[in-house]
Amino acid sequence: MELPTLKPNAFHQSRPIIPCAQCGDTLFAPEWSEYLDDRRVRHLWCCDACGYEFESMVCYPEPHAA
Repeated sequence: MELPTLKPNAFHQSRPIIPCAQCGDTLFAPEWSEYLDDRRVRHLWCCDACGYEFESMVCYPEPHAA
């Protein structure tokens, strides 16, 4: 049995690239995440390159009633 291989850039396409809002360096994971409710998540980002901190929020759509 042979395992399927992924293209080298498949991983990078599957996750968002978050640039630092100050210097543009790539950030890979937030310092912390806060789940505000079922549909909203707030992230605190801290750049290792320049030390800038900022927040972002992810809002998911409300599920459709079946």
